[in-house]
Amino acid sequence: MDVALREAKALERGIAFGRWGGVALALVLGPIFPNLSLPAVVVLGIGIAAYNVWVMRASSRALTLAEHRRIERLTFMADLTALAVGMLLFSPDPYWTTFLIVPVVIMAGAFRFGNEGALASSVVLGVSYLGISVFRAIAFGYGIEPERVLFHLSVFALTAFMVERILREGRGVRAERERLIGELQRRIAEDDALVEVGRIVGRLRDPAEVVPAVLEASRKVFRFERATVFTIDEHRGEYRAIYRLTPSGEPPGAAPAFAIGEGLVAAALAEDRPLLVRDVLSDPRYVPRHMRERRRSVILVPLRVAGRPVAVLSLSRGLPDEFGPEDLRQAEIVAAYVAQVLENERLFAEASQAEALRAADRMKDEFLATVSHELRTPLAVVRGALELLQRGVAAREQLFDQATRNLERLSHSVQDLIDLAQLREARVELEREYTSARDLLEETSRAHQLLATQRGQSLIVEGRADLPPAYVDRARMLQVLGNVVANAIHYGPLDAPITLFCEHVDDELRFRIVDRGPGVSVDERDRIFERFYRAEATRDTVSGTGLGLAIARRLIELHGGRIWFEDAEPGSAFVIAVPLDTTNAEAAS
Repeated sequence: MDVALREAKALERGIAFGRWGGVALALVLGPIFPNLSLPAVVVLGIGIAAYNVWVMRASSRALTLAEHRRIERLTFMADLTALAVGMLLFSPDPYWTTFLIVPVVIMAGAFRFGNEGALASSVVLGVSYLGISVFRAIAFGYGIEPERVLFHLSVFALTAFMVERILREGRGVRAERERLIGELQRRIAEDDALVEVGRIVGRLRDPAEVVPAVLEASRKVFRFERATVFTIDEHRGEYRAIYRLTPSGEPPGAAPAFAIGEGLVAAALAEDRPLLVRDVLSDPRYVPRHMRERRRSVILVPLRVAGRPVAVLSLSRGLPDEFGPEDLRQAEIVAAYVAQVLENERLFAEASQAEALRAADRMKDEFLATVSHELRTPLAVVRGALELLQRGVAAREQLFDQATRNLERLSHSVQDLIDLAQLREARVELEREYTSARDLLEETSRAHQLLATQRGQSLIVEGRADLPPAYVDRARMLQVLGNVVANAIHYGPLDAPITLFCEHVDDELRFRIVDRGPGVSVDERDRIFERFYRAEATRDTVSGTGLGLAIARRLIELHGGRIWFEDAEPGSAFVIAVPLDTTNAEAAS
């Protein structure tokens, strides 16, 4: 609700309480004092009570200040009429003290309508007082004392003057108070906006998100229409807009660009200080973009990166709402945040390049250590088995089985390295054929059943048998599924099921390998498909080269498909999607 409307309603409630006092005087004390007609006095009291109830209800229901003003005028006229009638009804009283209520009504009129209300109530009630005084002299023979009449009229006028003057001073104080409150609210809003800007800078990392978010948060308080960050593009020989914020609902249009050395951007960079231009069309340094350009007020603040000005923040809004010194101060604060973002971007780029080199070296060292371990461990087991066989140990079948499994493990590791090298050099050619998706899952399950059984796990194949055939390289697809299933076996919990499922979704066949494992953190879900990468949480507890998922992704991409990780209930899932060959799928099936 509007503050003025709320105050007007509060004033009307206060005046309504005064009316109840008038009703009490008319109904309780009226019969005691001499009057022209007791029934008329009672009717007057009831009438005041009735319209007072109506006024209170109408005032509480008023939705706008204009509507409430109409109610105030009606009740003001009713109050003046009721007082004049009351003065007349009690005119037979020799002491005739009813007119003493006049100053109260004059004050109420002044509070409602200011000087207009005070003057109107003074004139109406003053004339009523004179008329009733003449009536008293004629009807009851009460003498008219000019000095007393003049005194009473002077009191009426003085009351109107003093109340109006006090209210005028009060309105001035109130206006100043509201101005200060408004200024304080603006400062608080500006501080809140700057705090929000600081949070944005600290929360977001991508400069493409940070700078627009900073400008948008600032616009809520500084009321600029457009904001642009210009940088120096020496290759093109121009100041180029790298970030731009336009009015809501307006299409961005072509980004502005100016030749190096011209325009207000060049002036801000050359002077290396903020510029406040109250009207760009009156500044000779300004370069218009088209003939019918609007008059605008502009602030330009140089942005320093690595100790030198390399960009400019430009803020503008249409006249007559021009920028002032306070806006310039706030713009400098916002510009400092934007400059910090650009500086962070530069430092981050340098740090990222150095970190990438260090990470590559670290990954290479980890890969060499892992591969040497993966090759040395099965070789040691085979060597130990052969030595025991030479000594004639009785458990020959167990030793042969142990040696065979480790040779297969060694062969698998070497084959992964060969596949990786071939994939990097694009020397893998697919030999596609139509094959049953269900058969692929069942063959994968059979190939890994022994490994799963050793860990107490079970492989469960699900899915319809009448799915469209997959047009894939069968051997490579089995390799992809095998790598993913082996990953689920190694990382899944003991004595838990692993589900192999296939389905037809849109124009794809999707294979889902679901285990009951702890899953993969959000930050690592893309990295687990990188070469040599192994999750931090299990790097020291689960063996492997970190090549299986990388090879699986590259082989699936060669098929035109995709692979990703997602959460499952319960556990986690790898999803492998390959496109259907819709042209010949029906004939093959």
